[in-house]
Amino acid sequence: MSLRPEIQERLDALDEMLAQWLAHTRHPAQFWPQFEQLAAEILDQCADTERSQMYARIKAMLKGHALELPPWHERGNGPPPEK
Repeated sequence: MSLRPEIQERLDALDEMLAQWLAHTRHPAQFWPQFEQLAAEILDQCADTERSQMYARIKAMLKGHALELPPWHERGNGPPPEK
């Protein structure tokens, strides 16, 4: 099953923002909370049948920008506690 066009458009917009966003982020710790919020907003609009494809698209998007999901994300836990 493919993603609905409106979900695909939002993911495309997120992907387009990444290069500029990463260039202006001083530390990865600043990037992840903001990225997670935007991705969660898109995920909230996905049907259950679209979620696995969205996760795959986000992983590919991050890989295209030489990023990987943090280990805590892969486990499905929340972000590590702030110190």
